Amino acid sequence: MRGAVMLLFVAGSLLNAQKIKKEEVTGFWKLKEAGFYEDGKKEVKAFDNCRLMRNYSIREDGYAVYNYVEGKTGDCIPGEPRLSFWRLTENRIQFFVGDQILEESVVMVNKDKTITLSSYIPERIKVDGDAMTEKMMNTIHYDILEKQY
Repeated sequence: MRGAVMLLFVAGSLLNAQKIKKEEVTGFWKLKEAGFYEDGKKEVKAFDNCRLMRNYSIREDGYAVYNYVEGKTGDCIPGEPRLSFWRLTENRIQFFVGDQILEESVVMVNKDKTITLSSYIPERIKVDGDAMTEKMMNTIHYDILEKQY
């Protein structure tokens, strides 16, 4: 049943695929909300102000910087910024270095001028003998990003 729900979600995403324009994704984007889909339902992760400091700087010149922050409010720990290149491919954004894709996400431009980046899983991943790992590998995660400038 879960596989069918995932297949419907992916098929729906493809049918509703938007043609993304460079101008719609460039800028400084701060994490507003994140979560995943469990049994077809949206599950929002509870993030404190530290984790909500995560951000993307997607520049017009093809460079991107992702800043990852962990910890608890009052004790935020910034991770090493990830510098990469970026490109749009169909309805997805790819962050890459050389031939290696670091992250690939389906992009949805929302009516409230936020964007949603969702896991791009082109084919269901099979893990023999480990149903839990297989479930995790096929879970669709999302980040809603709010443009700061």
